[in-house]
This record gives sequence, C-alpha cells and structure tokens, in this order.
Amino acid sequence: MRLSPLVLLALAALPASAQSAASPLGPISPTTGLVLRDDVVRALIQESSGDRIHDSVQRLSLIARDLHGGYTEAAEWTKTTAEAAGLQAVHLEAMKDGPQWRATRGELWVSGPQGYKVTSFADLPMSLAAGSGTFEGSGIELVDVGLGTQDADFAGKDLTGKVVLTRSHPGAVFRKALERGAVGMVSSYSTPPWNAPNRMDGDFPDQVGWALVPRTLKTPTGRAPFLFMVSDRQGRELRIQTQAGPVKVDVHIEAETFDGHFSIVSGVIPGTRAGEEVVLTAHLDHYKPGADDNASGSATLLELVRTYSTLIRRGVLPPPVRSLRVLWLPEFLGTREWFAHHGTEPVRRVAQFNFDMLGASLTRAHSRFQISYTPDWNASFVNAVSESTVDFMNRFNGVAYPTQKAFRITSVNGSRDVLDAHMERYGRGSDHQLFNDHGIPGVAFATWPDDGYHTSGDRPEFVDPTQLHRAAFAGLASITVAAWAEGPGALELARLVAVHGARRVGEDEFTARRNLASATPEQLATTYALARASVRVGYQREREALRTCLPLGATSAPIQRMVKTLETAEAQALSRVDADGRERGVTREPAPTEAERRARAFIPRRVPGQELTSFDEIAGKANPEAKAQVTAVQDAMTTATQTLRERGQSELRFYELADAIASYANGHRSVADIRDAAYAEYGHAFPVDALLALFEVLEQGGVMTNAAGQRSNKN
Repeated sequence: MRLSPLVLLALAALPASAQSAASPLGPISPTTGLVLRDDVVRALIQESSGDRIHDSVQRLSLIARDLHGGYTEAAEWTKTTAEAAGLQAVHLEAMKDGPQWRATRGELWVSGPQGYKVTSFADLPMSLAAGSGTFEGSGIELVDVGLGTQDADFAGKDLTGKVVLTRSHPGAVFRKALERGAVGMVSSYSTPPWNAPNRMDGDFPDQVGWALVPRTLKTPTGRAPFLFMVSDRQGRELRIQTQAGPVKVDVHIEAETFDGHFSIVSGVIPGTRAGEEVVLTAHLDHYKPGADDNASGSATLLELVRTYSTLIRRGVLPPPVRSLRVLWLPEFLGTREWFAHHGTEPVRRVAQFNFDMLGASLTRAHSRFQISYTPDWNASFVNAVSESTVDFMNRFNGVAYPTQKAFRITSVNGSRDVLDAHMERYGRGSDHQLFNDHGIPGVAFATWPDDGYHTSGDRPEFVDPTQLHRAAFAGLASITVAAWAEGPGALELARLVAVHGARRVGEDEFTARRNLASATPEQLATTYALARASVRVGYQREREALRTCLPLGATSAPIQRMVKTLETAEAQALSRVDADGRERGVTREPAPTEAERRARAFIPRRVPGQELTSFDEIAGKANPEAKAQVTAVQDAMTTATQTLRERGQSELRFYELADAIASYANGHRSVADIRDAAYAEYGHAFPVDALLALFEVLEQGGVMTNAAGQRSNKN
C-alpha cells in the first residue's frame, strides 16, 4: 500500500529506534489482563501527567468558550499547544458563518438609595444569557411569578414593561411572560432535567445556571428580550424583597449580533497504513469556567498527543499503524459539520474515542468514572478493550497503596481517591453518538454526575489531577490497541474479545432468565419470546465484535472458530431458556400479530447523508395526516422513559430515545428485529405498533426507505 507524502516525511524524521520499536500489543497479560505489553502499560502511566492536564484546564477555564471571541481565543491556543505537543498538520477548519452574539456590558442592579449590584457579565459571563438584547432602563418593577409554568402563576399580575423573576428553566416561562408584556427575565434555575436525579436547585445555593435566549423570542415591541441568571440564594433574596414591597431594578446591557464562525481544530499523528484512522474528539466550546465540561476533555487530548509523541520519539512505541485524527470542536454542531466535509472521504475509521467531562473529583463532586459501551447494533472490539482497561485500573487503584506501584495512577498534586470505575450501557448526549450514527464505533469517557454540571460551580478546584491522569491512561490504553493492532496483535485482540464476550453473553442470559422467572402469567408468553430474542441478540453482537478484528489484520480461520464456539454456546443458552419456559408452562412463542407481520415486512434503511437527522426534526415538519403516528411514537417513548427512570436507569440512557431506536436501522434488520434488539439493550418491550409508526414517519420525512420494498420492486 502506498504511503502518503505526509506519512513518509513523518517517518523519515523519526529516530531509527522509534521506527524499529516492537508492536505494543501482545498476548493477554496474566498480570494486567490487557493485550498491551506490561512495559508499555507502565510507560503510558508514567509518561502521562494529570498535573499537566490540570494546568491546561485552568488555562481554558479562564475563557468564555460558548461565545465567538472566547471560542476563537481557545481554538488558537489549542492549535499552538497541540503543535508544541507534537501533533502534525494542525489547522483550523472554519465552520459556516452564522449569527453570533457578544456583549460589552451587562449589569443587573436593585434600584434605590440602598441599591446594589446583583450580577454582572464582566464578573460572570454566564450571568447574562447569550442572545440577550441591548437594554437600558432604571426603576423597572421586578415581578415574581414563582415557577411561572402555569397561567395561574400570572393571574392578576401586570407584566407590561416589567421584569419577571422565576425559579424555573427560562424556556418554560419566557414565552408566557413576553406574551403578557414583559421585557426581560431573571431566573435562578440551575439544574438541567437530565441531572435532576443527582441534585436539585438549591442544593448548591450559590451556583448560577447556564441558559440562552432563543433568537425567535421577541418583546411586544419586536426587540430581543434579556435574561439574567442568578443563584438560588440571590433568587430567594429577591423573592423575599418582593414580598415586603415593590422591588425596582436597573438594567444596563450593551450587546450586538454579527455574522461569524467557530472553527474545528484538527491534526494528526500519522500512521503507517494509508486510509485508516482512529478518531479522538473533545468539544472545546462551553461556558466560563466549564472546567470539567469540557476543559478537562480538551486538555486531556493535548496530553494524549504529547504522551504519544514523546514515546514514539524515544522509541518506546513505533509509529501507529492507523493515523490518529485529533479533533477539538463545538459539541454536536462541529461534529455534524465535520461529517458534512469529511464523512464521504475514502478513509476507514475503525473507532472513535470521545473525551467529555473527565476530571471531576470523585469525592468532592460526588462523581464516578465511567466508559460507555458502543450500542449493541454497532458491535466492536473496543468494548472488550474498555472492559479490560476498567478491570485493570480498578484492580491496581482500588486501594491507596497497591503492591504494584508502577501501575498506580495518581498525580503529584492530585487526590489519593480509591478508584471504582464502571462500564455503562450506551447512552447518548455527547459527540460519540454522532459517530455511532455514522456506523463508526464510538465510546465515551466521562465522570458523571458532577455537582457543578452546567453551572458556575464547574470550577478547576473541583477537578482532580489524579482523576485526569486516570482518564488519560484509560484513553491511552484503549487508543493504543485500536491504532497499533495488526497481524498477530489483532489476533490476540480477537482472543480478548472472545473472553469478554463470554462474560457479556452470560450476563445477557442471566437477565433473560431472570425476566422470565419474574413474569406474571399474563406476561409469560411474550416475555418468553423476548427472552429468547435477547439471548440471540447478545450472541449476534459478540460474533460481530469478533469480526471487527478481521479488518485490523487478524487471520480468518481462528476468528471463524471463535464464532463457531459462540454459535454452539448460543444453542445451549437457548435450551436453558426453553427449559425455564417449560417449567412455567410455556412451550412455544406466541403466533405473530398482524402488527408483527407488518413489522417483519418493513426493513428500514437510513438514506445516505441523513444519518444525523432526528425524529423530532422530522416530526416537526410532518403532514397533519401523520399526527396520529407522531403521537403514538411520542407516547411510547414517554412510557419507556418513565419505566426506565423508575428502574433507576441513567437519564442519558434514554436521552433522544426515538433516535437511539432509529439507529438500529441498517437495511438488514426488520422493525420486528429492531423491537427484539431494543428489548435486549434497554430491557423494555417497545410496542411494535409504535416502532412501525416511528419508521413510517421517518420514511415519509425522507430519512428512511423500506429495503424490503426495494427488493420486491427489483424482483
């Protein structure tokens, strides 16, 4: 295979020791359980530094990266720092121009002889919501509407030309307030709905929440309204003052909108095999300070680059087989645009690793470190790599003073917290979801929850250098396998996949048989069918994961033997499920309903180029005739969300649930297959009628086609 000039130039610049270094992969280590050589594991730990990452976190936290000027400053600094760390071909890719906002002044005062400043954009940029309009006014009455989500909250209150005080999310109140003549709002909201299980507004009374003013909102005079965000403590003080008598405020805002663009910072560590990449991402945008979210992920990428560049230069590692494509970008929007420009390139991207919220102190922020699985429909070797990495890290960092000191991952200025890392089932909510939607296996590294999430409390002092170091190592261990695996190393990786796959299908069988044992007589027949289906789905997932080692260079014959072993084990597992069913009086699966027959005949396939189109986007444009179908889907997703929430599932597990289910479509699975696969992954039986409605709405919106219909037309 021909190498690009960039790769040849990079290789020529390396010392001979680096070019001749042995592959970092080997057989599964009896000590670590990893397919990395023990000396490589030690090198990755000892060279990487959480203290260096924390220094970068502090630097980025000084910048309001959700605003055009601040993001531009952060991107330029990241580019310069990445180049110094050894990243090559570093450049800024301009995103398309769009409306931007900036403020030069934003102050909220309580009026009167004893007046005082409540908050200021200069002191805390997130206190003035982006999109707020210019406003100058004194002695404006502040009217408390409480939650402000019901019409009754506004009863008897004249809001004409006044400022509304609420403790709710501004989005739930703004339109009602503007319709009644308000010119702006003050909100003490701070907890996003998906973080509600972990904290409530008021738990941390001095946190200020993060919000924006949608461009579509206007005051009665046609101007953009303004929004100040205050802490719960400040909100309660203002509320008490309004109860004692009228409160007047002075508002001074100078803001403007203009056209401009954000940029994607992109660079590469060249590999020796042309046309193959492993992608590393972190979103660079966010409010000031935004230390954990996501200065921590952005800073960690810089340290990964520096660590790899140093170890390659010293000859500890050879150049990677696959290039490492490193991207710092605006969350979601930047990733969508990157795919618009690069999604059709003739490059095989074998895996993506997303770094978002990595450094929260596990004790001070009440968090834990986790790595996500890929969704079951996008099986990959990376899941076994992640599992083995978590097992290793817990084993040697689960006590303060492990015997193997070289495998202890701490930092000079960090904590000595005991590590309890976890694997988490696939959830959406960050850029890895977009790579998965494009078929590229993506996993996310994160600390979650975080007491300061999306607030002014997300500060560097709550970010732990030790946790940053551990997150960096987890990334290094996983990326090294994905980027350096070839030939014998890829075969050793397949053996790791087989070992960890056996554990996962064992867990799948346990869940299926437990569900069958706990089913009521009325649920028994359906649960039996779904139990068998979930076992089949689990084994299929692990067979597909094994096959992802083939393009890395693993030889075919051993892989096929491992696949055959799984097929034999699947038959044995199904026989045990059947025995459980007979014990409860079930001997066969129920006959398919009419809806199930229709579901078996509908094989949805995503239209190329529409991978990232959401159900909500299509539903918002749907014809009136599709209203019943849209409602059926929404009702089914609401029921599923409530059920999963009551079972204690993470809120991110069912974030954008309709889109997560739609992602199963690959032109081979029928809607009935997708119902079974979704049950296996979520443990919830989605009504087949609702899933048919989901894919029919997406088909009407031009996002899906029915592959079965296309095949019959060809015949």
